[in-house]
Amino acid sequence: MLILYVAAQLNQPKEFDWTPTLRNDDKNPFGASILFKEIRQLFPHSSLLSHREPAYNVLHEKDNENSAYFILAPQISLGKTDLDELLHFAEDGNEIFLSALDMSDNILDTLGLKEQQVFRVIENDSGSVNFVNPGLKAISGYKFRKGTSDGFFSQVRKGDSTVILGINNRQQPDFVKIQYGRGAFFVHALPLCFSNYFMLFGNNSEYAAKALSYIDPAITTLHWDEYYKAGREGPQTPLRFFLSNEFLTYALWLTVIVLILYILFEMKRKQRIIPVIEPLRNTTLDFAETVSSVYFSRHDNNSIAKKKIQYWTDFVRQRYYLSANMMDENFVQQLSRKSGVEKEKIEETILFIKKGNMQPKVTDETLLALNKSMEQFYQLAKI
Repeated sequence: MLILYVAAQLNQPKEFDWTPTLRNDDKNPFGASILFKEIRQLFPHSSLLSHREPAYNVLHEKDNENSAYFILAPQISLGKTDLDELLHFAEDGNEIFLSALDMSDNILDTLGLKEQQVFRVIENDSGSVNFVNPGLKAISGYKFRKGTSDGFFSQVRKGDSTVILGINNRQQPDFVKIQYGRGAFFVHALPLCFSNYFMLFGNNSEYAAKALSYIDPAITTLHWDEYYKAGREGPQTPLRFFLSNEFLTYALWLTVIVLILYILFEMKRKQRIIPVIEPLRNTTLDFAETVSSVYFSRHDNNSIAKKKIQYWTDFVRQRYYLSANMMDENFVQQLSRKSGVEKEKIEETILFIKKGNMQPKVTDETLLALNKSMEQFYQLAKI
């Protein structure tokens, strides 16, 4: 009975994995093996190249004429270098097809789009997609079911260069073409429309063929991206670069062996305890506190005001090479031009300086106003 039970468990049908991978070798419902196999028929005269490298590595300083770049992934997050390379690729007259459940903000902002996803978790729930072009439009649309996402573009900001190619059953755009330079971006908000499950449901295979028909059929090269969903090919470790080269691998192991030998020999060495030397104490704050307490206890506002005025005039002389002996209109104009502070603020500061110099006994209010005016000048001045 145990043998029969084990045999039955091994031979029972395996459950499908409904995780959206959209990989070209995944035969589960939300893989893209069917599309990868059939896309050769849509572009029979072009070479299909699958890459597991960033777009920058694929396109930089390469002859990219009459080509297309196809990125179909659950999530697309492009770095600045990759995005810039794709933009140059489009400017040169090539085409880029992007479709993801989640696109990074730098892509959407560059293309003037805002994407919104509504995830369907009820098995019987369904929606539909269709084309705007009457020649491609289906009478009842193309339906999808089983936990798919119903994405659309809630904002299309570049209306002069954007053409809406597809909509959902609520008349919301989900497929757009954006002219960029001599090329174009085709952006689709429903990547699961190109999955195995969608293409095998009803006549939905026609939808994928019609959507991809917007790409120029005369292209010579079609770049299929696998990097943004499967990562780089090979071992995914920080030492991947060293392990990928035979001589660097030998150097790495030699370094490890030398370090181990060094540690073993150093374990025998005895070293006396090094005494702890306390660093010299910084007494600057203590000095400032002592001096300020003396002024505070004596309540000598005149001395404080004179020192603040002297510091201000020295600051103006050293920073802007202006003498504060004659604080006339010419001085105000030159100081305003050099420091970037408005004339009214400088005149206000000079007024308080004159009050501080003229009063036989500087009041607390005058001292506070003088200090506030000078602090504002220091904050606004260009240093």
